Amino acid sequence: MIYPVHHIKYVTVVTLITSILFFSPNILMAEEGRETNSVNLEECIKAAIENNLQIAAARKGLGTAEADRIKASFLLPSNPKLNSRVGSRNAPASRHTDYMFSLSQELQVYGQRGKRIKVSNKKIERVEFEIADVERTVIAKIKTGFYEVLTAREILALRENVNSIFERLWDATRERYNAGAIAALELNSIKIGYGQARQQLLVANNNYKNRLLSLKLLLGKPGDEVLNIEGKLYSEKLLISMEDLLTSAYGKRPDLKAIEIEKERASQEISLRKVEIIPNPSVSGFFSREEGDDDIVGGQLTIAIPIWDRKQPELKRARTTRDKADINIKYKQLEIQKEVETAFQTFMAAKEGIAIYTDEIIPQVDESLSLNEISYQEGNTSFIEFLTMQKNLLETRATYINTLLDYNKAIINIETVSGENLISDDR
Repeated sequence: MIYPVHHIKYVTVVTLITSILFFSPNILMAEEGRETNSVNLEECIKAAIENNLQIAAARKGLGTAEADRIKASFLLPSNPKLNSRVGSRNAPASRHTDYMFSLSQELQVYGQRGKRIKVSNKKIERVEFEIADVERTVIAKIKTGFYEVLTAREILALRENVNSIFERLWDATRERYNAGAIAALELNSIKIGYGQARQQLLVANNNYKNRLLSLKLLLGKPGDEVLNIEGKLYSEKLLISMEDLLTSAYGKRPDLKAIEIEKERASQEISLRKVEIIPNPSVSGFFSREEGDDDIVGGQLTIAIPIWDRKQPELKRARTTRDKADINIKYKQLEIQKEVETAFQTFMAAKEGIAIYTDEIIPQVDESLSLNEISYQEGNTSFIEFLTMQKNLLETRATYINTLLDYNKAIINIETVSGENLISDDR
C-alpha cells in the first residue's frame, strides 16, 4: 500500500513532534515549576514534621511525660500542713480562751527524689522515641506520596502525548477516508485507539489529582492550595547487604528503642518502690497557749510503720512491666528481622526488574521509535502497523515509569525498616 507523499510528511512531522514532547517532559515540568513556587522532597519532609496532624498528636504525649518530671523534681513530696485549734474553758471566776498552731511537712528520704527524676526522665526519653517512630512512618508516607505524584505526573504527560498523536491521526485519517484513500477498517481502528487514548488520559489526570491531594493531606496543607513539586525518581543501582541492614535496624529503629527504654524505666521504678517501703517521715512544730498558764512550744516526728503495706502491688506492677518489656524487645527484634528480610527481597526483585528496563528494554524502545518511523517512510510498514508499534512502545515506557516507582518504593521500605538513609532527600 502506497500513500501520498504529503501524508508521509504529515505523519513524520507528527512523530517528530511527539518524540520531542515525550523525551522532554522534565523540561516542560521545569518550565511550569518556574511559574509557581516548587518544593522538593526535603522541603516536603520538613513541612510534614511541622504541620502533620499525626505527628502533632504524638507530640502531645511529651507534655504528659514532662508534667511527671515536674512533679518528681519537687524538693518536698507534698505541701506543708497548717493546723490550728481554738477553744474556751470556764474557770470559777472567769472564762479563758486557749489556742494552738502547728505546721507539719513530709520529707523524702533514701534518695527518693533522685530516683523519681530518673524514672520520669526515662519516660520522657521513651515518649521521644515514640514520637520519632511516628515521624518515621509519616516520612515514609511522604516519600511514597511524593514519588507517586511524580510518577502520576509523568504518566499524565505521556498520556497527553499519546492523546495528541491520536488526535492528529484521527483528523488525518478522516480526511483520507473521505478522499477514499483508506478503508473503513482503518478508520475504525484509529477511532477505537483515539477513544482509548482519551479514556486513559482521563484516568491519568484523575489519578494525578488524587495523588496530589493525598500528599497535601500528609503535609497538612489545604486541598485547594497550589502545590508544585520538583524531583526525579531514583534509578541508580544500590549495593546493600542484609547484615548491614539488620545491624542498622537493631541500632536505630525508634520503636525498638522505645521498648528498651521502657524496660530501663521499669527497672528504675522497681528501685524506687523498694526505697518507698520505708515511709517518708513527717516533721511538725507547734505552739500552744492556755490562758493563765505558760506557752508551750514543741515538735513532733511521725512515721508510718510498714507492716501491711510494703508496696507489694507497686513492686509487682513494675516487675511485670519490666518482664513484659523484655518479651516485647525479643518479639520486636524478630519482627524487625522479618521486615528487613521481606524488604530486602522486595528490593532485590525491584532492582533486577529496573535493571532489565534500563539496560535492555528502554534503549531498544528509543531505537525502535526511530526505526518504526523510518520503516513507515520507506513503505515497509502499513499505517496500522506503524500506529500499533508507536502505541506499544509508548505503553512500554509507561510500564517502565511504574516499574521505576516500584523500585523507589522498595528503597523507601528499606530505609523505613532499617533506619538507614540510602539516598539523599534533596534530589
